[in-house]
Amino acid sequence: MYCVGQYWMAEDKPERKTSGRNPPGGSVAAAVADTDGKTKETVPRESGGGIGKNRRLASIRSRISIEELKNVYKRQVTLSQDDSAEPIFDPMAKAQESLMVVRGKTGVVYCHQMTNHLCFWDPQHMEKPERLLCILDRCQELGLLQECERLECRAAKEEEVLNLHSPAHFGLLQTTSSITDQEKLEDLSSRFDSVYFHPGTFESALLAAGGTLDLVDAVASGRLQNGFAIVRPPGHHAMESEFCGYSFINNVALATRQALNTHGLSRILIVDWDVHHGQGTQQAFYSDPRVLYFSIHRYEHGSFWPNLRESNYDYIGQGNGKGFNFNVPLNSIGMANQDFLAILHQVLLPVAYEFSPELVIVSAGFDAAIGCHEGEMEVSPGLYAHLTSHLMTLAQGKVAVVLEGGYYLPSLAESAAMTLSALLGHPCPSLMDPIIQPSKSLQETLLSLVYVQRPYWKCFQYQGSFSLEEVRGDSDPKTFTPSLSFMGLTSCRPLRFPTRDNVEPRTPEALQRINDKFQCLRQKEGVRVRFEPRLCLVYDEGMELHHSLTEGEHPERPERIRRVWEMLSRVGVVERCRVLQSRRAQHEEVELVHTKEHVEFMYKLESMDEEELQILQESYKSVYLHPKTNDCALLSAGCLLQVVEEVWQGRARAGVGLIRPPGHHAEPDQPHGFCFYNNVAVAARHAIHNLGCQRVLIVDWDVHHGNGIQHAFEEEPRVLYVSLHRYDHGLFFPSSEDANFDRVGRGPGEGFTINIPWNKVHRGERMMSGMGDAEYMAAFTQVIMPVAYQFNPQLVLVAAGFDAARGDPLGGCRTSPECYGHMTSLLAGLAEGRVVLALEGGYNLTTISYCMTLCAKALLGDPMPPLEAQLVPNKSAVHTINEVISVHSKYWSALCFQVELPLQDVLQQGCGGGPQGVDSGVSGSEASLSPSPISIPSPVKSRDSSPSTTTTTSPYVSAPSSPAKPIFMECEVKTNDVQECLSDSKETASSVGARPRTQQPKKTPNRTPHKPRQASNRSVDRQRSTPKKHGKVAAAMQAAIASQSLVKGPTGVVCVERDKGGSLAETIVNQCQALDLWQACNVLSSQPAMKAEVFPEKILQHLCSANVVNGLRGERTGDASLQIAGSVAKLLQEILDGKFQNGMALTEAMDGLHSGVALAVHSVLSIHSKARMVVVDFGNCVEPEILDHLFSHEPRVLVLSVRQCQYASGSTSRNKGRYSNVLSVDINCNIAESSHDYLTLVHQLLLPVIYEFGPQMVVMTAACEWNIYPAFLPNMAGLFLPVTSDRLVMAVEIDQQRSIVVNEGIVGALSTLLGRPYHPKMSQSESLRPEVCQTILEVMKAQQGNWKSLRYHALASLVTSSTGKQESLLPSHLQQQTIKPQEDALLKPKELECFKEGQSVCLVYSEAMKEHLNYADSTHPECPDRISCIFEQLCNFGIVERCQRLKAREATLQELERVHSSRHIKFMSGLQALKPSELHHLENSFDSIYLHRRTNRCALLAAGSILTAVDCVMSGSCQHGVAVVRPPGHHAERNNPCGFCFYNSVGVAAQHAVTSHHLQRVLVLDWDVHHGNGTQHMFESDPRVLYISIHRYDNGRFFPGSADANYNRVGLKKGKGFNINIPWNKGGMGDAEYLAAFLEVVLPVATEFNPQLVLISAGFDAAVGDPLGGCNVTPECYGHMTKFLTCVGDGRVIVALEGGYNLTSISYCMTLCAKALLGDPLPCLSGNLTPCQSAVDSLINVVGAHCKFWSSLNLKGKMVESPRKQASSISTQRPISSPTSSQAVDELAASLSQVSMAEATPRKIQTEEKKEEAPGGELEGACGGGHEDSATTLILSDCLGAQELYAVVPVSWCPHLEEVQPVPDGTLNTSSACEECYDTSENWCCLTCYKVLCGRFVSEHMLMHGVCEEHHMVLSFSDLSIWCYACDSYVHNPVLFEAKRAAHLDKFGLEPPECS
Repeated sequence: MYCVGQYWMAEDKPERKTSGRNPPGGSVAAAVADTDGKTKETVPRESGGGIGKNRRLASIRSRISIEELKNVYKRQVTLSQDDSAEPIFDPMAKAQESLMVVRGKTGVVYCHQMTNHLCFWDPQHMEKPERLLCILDRCQELGLLQECERLECRAAKEEEVLNLHSPAHFGLLQTTSSITDQEKLEDLSSRFDSVYFHPGTFESALLAAGGTLDLVDAVASGRLQNGFAIVRPPGHHAMESEFCGYSFINNVALATRQALNTHGLSRILIVDWDVHHGQGTQQAFYSDPRVLYFSIHRYEHGSFWPNLRESNYDYIGQGNGKGFNFNVPLNSIGMANQDFLAILHQVLLPVAYEFSPELVIVSAGFDAAIGCHEGEMEVSPGLYAHLTSHLMTLAQGKVAVVLEGGYYLPSLAESAAMTLSALLGHPCPSLMDPIIQPSKSLQETLLSLVYVQRPYWKCFQYQGSFSLEEVRGDSDPKTFTPSLSFMGLTSCRPLRFPTRDNVEPRTPEALQRINDKFQCLRQKEGVRVRFEPRLCLVYDEGMELHHSLTEGEHPERPERIRRVWEMLSRVGVVERCRVLQSRRAQHEEVELVHTKEHVEFMYKLESMDEEELQILQESYKSVYLHPKTNDCALLSAGCLLQVVEEVWQGRARAGVGLIRPPGHHAEPDQPHGFCFYNNVAVAARHAIHNLGCQRVLIVDWDVHHGNGIQHAFEEEPRVLYVSLHRYDHGLFFPSSEDANFDRVGRGPGEGFTINIPWNKVHRGERMMSGMGDAEYMAAFTQVIMPVAYQFNPQLVLVAAGFDAARGDPLGGCRTSPECYGHMTSLLAGLAEGRVVLALEGGYNLTTISYCMTLCAKALLGDPMPPLEAQLVPNKSAVHTINEVISVHSKYWSALCFQVELPLQDVLQQGCGGGPQGVDSGVSGSEASLSPSPISIPSPVKSRDSSPSTTTTTSPYVSAPSSPAKPIFMECEVKTNDVQECLSDSKETASSVGARPRTQQPKKTPNRTPHKPRQASNRSVDRQRSTPKKHGKVAAAMQAAIASQSLVKGPTGVVCVERDKGGSLAETIVNQCQALDLWQACNVLSSQPAMKAEVFPEKILQHLCSANVVNGLRGERTGDASLQIAGSVAKLLQEILDGKFQNGMALTEAMDGLHSGVALAVHSVLSIHSKARMVVVDFGNCVEPEILDHLFSHEPRVLVLSVRQCQYASGSTSRNKGRYSNVLSVDINCNIAESSHDYLTLVHQLLLPVIYEFGPQMVVMTAACEWNIYPAFLPNMAGLFLPVTSDRLVMAVEIDQQRSIVVNEGIVGALSTLLGRPYHPKMSQSESLRPEVCQTILEVMKAQQGNWKSLRYHALASLVTSSTGKQESLLPSHLQQQTIKPQEDALLKPKELECFKEGQSVCLVYSEAMKEHLNYADSTHPECPDRISCIFEQLCNFGIVERCQRLKAREATLQELERVHSSRHIKFMSGLQALKPSELHHLENSFDSIYLHRRTNRCALLAAGSILTAVDCVMSGSCQHGVAVVRPPGHHAERNNPCGFCFYNSVGVAAQHAVTSHHLQRVLVLDWDVHHGNGTQHMFESDPRVLYISIHRYDNGRFFPGSADANYNRVGLKKGKGFNINIPWNKGGMGDAEYLAAFLEVVLPVATEFNPQLVLISAGFDAAVGDPLGGCNVTPECYGHMTKFLTCVGDGRVIVALEGGYNLTSISYCMTLCAKALLGDPLPCLSGNLTPCQSAVDSLINVVGAHCKFWSSLNLKGKMVESPRKQASSISTQRPISSPTSSQAVDELAASLSQVSMAEATPRKIQTEEKKEEAPGGELEGACGGGHEDSATTLILSDCLGAQELYAVVPVSWCPHLEEVQPVPDGTLNTSSACEECYDTSENWCCLTCYKVLCGRFVSEHMLMHGVCEEHHMVLSFSDLSIWCYACDSYVHNPVLFEAKRAAHLDKFGLEPPECS
């Protein structure tokens, strides 16, 4: 609902909660005008937005048809049509008051005595008396002075002058009148800058001031309409106590101050277009918010006079006046008309309309006009008429112009005459020079000005924002960073100034060129005083004969033109016009546009009877037919032709055609939308073909798109068609995509069609009121006027439909009559005033009468009522205008200001932060109905605020108070040091916000049940909200950006043999060469080290004496440790120096391997002092003595030592470790028995610690006994490589006895180091050995104090209960089983050959998938650019060329039917046949979905593309795949779409892999931030597919908001255990949490599952900066996770895009994933990698739920079997089953029986396992109680998985029961939305006042209500419990039964159980 006058207007309400972006079809139901002017019974506003029974409103859909309008006008036809009474609509008040207001007289003041002021010593001084005389002569010559009312010029009084100037200043000036000595006068003059004194100076200055005072007083009081003070000397440079710049008394400042004091004005606009900055005027009002000073002046970075720093754009006012000072410094000469027009349209008019002045005063210096050697500009004199004409649309035409400078007498005289002519209302001349693109210098100036002013003015919405820290690609919008440069005077003020002008005389050639140009301009642009009638008018009652035969109340009815004519007659407009004789259009005239067949059809109507006509009209769209239809249509077209001819031939200046039927919908071959002949199109064609007009501008402001006009001229470059219309994304009549902004014309007419389509305005899920004055004026200033001036039309035709006006029943907009008048006034400045208005639509008779009357009065020159202050367009309109500019900027160079400005304060002056936020819902015109804050000049201070914290109301913001001294003394001289500004951008980013300084940030609700609701609260453009956020995103992307240059370096190898020429090296080399591995490596020679190189002397002596190292006493040869140390040290050195990426050292089985590596590490660290290394030692651990002496006090080295023990049980003696950086693990097992043991050890223990340590390199040593398993070395290489950007050295000991297995492992490891895929088949995984479990837990316990990664670990809670010796609980047959490596586990050379050449990664992408888009919201987060930006980034990184490109294909019906129902597939297939409106209506049946005709094809391509990648990978052509696809799929269910998803692409691919490729194990990992409900449901019973999802859950409040996303949903039937949900219960999760999930859950389970294929549902909406996810995962983390998955199972990984809505983030995230698959080094993870406690709790819950299924998670030692074995027929052991539901209920009942229900305190009931944490801790009331024991409901959570239950007993009485009031009408609506935020997800009802408000999980409105109103008792609509805020407890009392019963009846439709 919204209010229009005395009526409440109904709005569309969504039928259900939808995506938040696309409410169901329908439009705003508009109020029917009460056209008799009498106030009818108003309808009160109803709760819930329903339509009252007695309401006189019509709820109609947006498509027009006769049937749909019948009911609307049945009401209107019964109303009286008497206009004598007051109009019904309050917004008509201004229009009504202005009806009798006519244009007043123009005043002029001048005095020849002012010529007495002259320069004695320089007769040719520029400021000479001839300046005044030449102006008067030219105005007299043109007869302009005779038209004016002359005011007698008087001298200003002393007290008047002292209102501004000091007594000393006045006294000094007065003394000059008595000085006649020329030398004394010149000496006195030299003490001031650029002045001369004369005895007549004092009198002349007083006359100039007095004349100005009288003129401004007459205009301000209304005695004169406007006026021109032709005075000298000028005044705008004069300061309070100083003469300056030919100025003595500041005439304009003095008159402004008097107007403020005498007339009580609060808003005065001063426009100073003198080429010199009026610093005196600026200083006078620099702190005054009542005066907006706007100066356009030459500056040239301070090098032009007056050379002041304060003349630059960044001086915007101070104190309360901050934001009210505008300087437009021109930094280059030669500025021309296009530059000044750009200033007018881009800055001056938008600010002026927002400011809404009560008076306009112009400091009119004409020294920027052509020929003036002071200005050196190229402005034509005619432009000043245009500037003046535009300013006359403000302040009800109250404009006072005061002469300042101008020194080229011909152009001065002509410019002044042009200005006076415009004030008199004469038409503006056509500008001779073509309007081209504004100069680059001016563009920079205006953008800089917008940058510094947009924190204070909301009109500056058209430039976007960017962060300086944000990385931008070539396709990103243009950016501009303001800078400051000052080249003016920096020295002290001189004691003497020159007194004689030193202007170099012009050459005769230059003078001749200027004179020729001026004469040409004077001839073509000269003042044309025209006394013909200003307006002609045509009207004929014969046009009223066309009416509906069946519906007398049809909206297009005869009364439309009659009512307009009556009002024009009554207010005297008709008698002021020339009324023309009507005529009918001829055949040949209408056939200029229409086909001959159409004309013949129209003539046939005359002979048809009524029945035939009624049948025939059904064949056409929204027309009715009558026997007189053709005659009336011909009369309508002919009358308009009559007006056009009259205007074109000069017999009238402008014209109005009151005609009907309308015409702009009529097509060349058929009638359409009430229209038969296209009147305006016929008139335009007639003007071109028959009248000789070359350029016609058609402006169509009817609320419906003029499809007929557009189609008639879309190939015609001589007609520029501009349409402003409601579009609603194609849903508003005429419902054609031709009305969209991207339809620009065709062929030679391309660019000459401009559509400005308004789309629905939403706030949240509610549609708000339509567009109004703010939006229409914004379109005019930003698009229409700039383009129109560049087009330079000779005739302007306006298709003047008024159905966008307030109260119109069809338009649903809010444009006021005065706004139409203002738009007409702006257009009147074009085409020498030849403007013709033709009535089109408009169906509220009162409204169209006012609107057309105001337009006619505008053409007559009458002053227009002011528009509301603070006209600010809404976001939807800004978005539309920007889209129009973006499309048309390539055709019209005037549209060149759409760039992005920095968020940071680059000037260090409190600027930046982006444009002010405007309401995305309420129209600016509607918002403006509230009192204007501009009228409140004083700041609003808090009680204890200091000056620096003062806050004010928009648009100005207070600043710290400054000493009261002249402002020019305060101006600092600042140099252009942009780099210094940029260097501080990071600091300012944290302090400067994107929100306006006058606006408080809104509280964001916690609950996010639908994706698009979040998206709508944060805008795609939505991706740039605050500098802090942008800095965060930019910082997060830096590592990804740097990775572009992070390419795979060489791999080094070195062999250390006992004897030269051994056969071992030869065997390995031969095998590697066969696979092209050895050739790809850099081979180093073995080089033993000297003892002194690796040991400090003190340590060497100790070790030698102890003889702890074998052979250490030798010098070089025979010393194994030193030999290994030298070779490995050289390899390490090369890697740290960047020459190698990684490497491998091979050594024969000999003593000293590990000691040698330790010595090498120590040696290298002595050279690289900042290096950090991890040594992972598998096998014979480095001797303790070496550890003690080398690394015990070395924080740069972390030693992880793992060895096999041959004891009866696991040794724990060394697990505690002597030092925190030495972590020893002793395992009592044989690694040959199972790969599961060591992989679990690495996943759960080693990798978390390594990541926390953050090394630059990992050095791994492996003894020969660890190499018996062939996958060991490749697995370790794959797991350790990502940690350090592939900087890994593997020192491997090899043994001839195990040569086959050893060689295989080395080949695999070397292949992995080289970045080539190598994945040997894993043996069947067995259960984790108890000894390993015990060891891991013991190490955790010992090291928790040293490592946060072990302290905050999912298994950390098991440490205290798992100490001591632990017996194996595994089945006996598994304990005795020993699995040896299988023969087929060794990957043969042939299996590697396919990857020797070509690409190992396939890539599929198609532009065709971009065709799916949102009709209703182009900013929808799931936009087409998501995939294109990724593909572009992949190209930029050179990844595309390294991949095998696959052609996208559509999924087949058979493939889809494996996971989707036939009904769903049929539904999708039928979308292409539906219209946009039908799709729009249909999409609201689903959750978070939008539909397009191409949706099905794009979804088929997305699914088929992933299938193509699966086939390619499974065929062996590639090892991995990347699918850049959309729309996403993981939410799509079997029977319906959901959450942006239509076909479950990954689900289809997984089923395809299982069915077509006969795979038994497929892993689907879904890391999209939203749970993949569709994928889970498809496979929750299938043990062949393991589904793991890492997602944000927020205890069920995050989309999709289902309990199925919780950790306890483990699958069904045979699929139990194969569904793993890792739910995050809060936002902000980042790398630490995702890494912990991977290492502690995903990798262990995935390794145990041993998949044959891994499919990643790769949504990147958990990435940093995503507008929906609210998480902080970096691109490199996604890369690390991808890299880990390549180490699992067969290593086949396919990454398929799902979500992700920050285009920058997703492009880098997918790129890093692709680089991981290609084997490129990845950036290291940085920052704190310790997971938060909430994430740890989630992981603990996941482990607890799944340890019964996966042995890798079962470290408690319980007997389990893997779920894979559960599903097979081999195992007879079933996993531990949960109790049945009945058993659980029985147990629960037994427990509850122990609770005394009389107790008021809840009691905890323990069960076997730990309870899941409730949302937000303990359960609380509506907004949460404060006590831990205040849980007050009985939680019956899933009994099968509950660990801890609470029985909560409410209190039976509380003292606040007396507040409970009876239920209103005995009923409650439990589905009511919150009355504050309209959320429906979790609401409570106050039992005192029965308000419905949301609880703490949303916006806490009920809590605030309870606190503020002291209403304590509230009822939950969720569980019908009742909470008392004061008692902090639930209450159960008979007093409450009435409310509970009412709620229960409404919620369930049943009586509640008996209350006891």
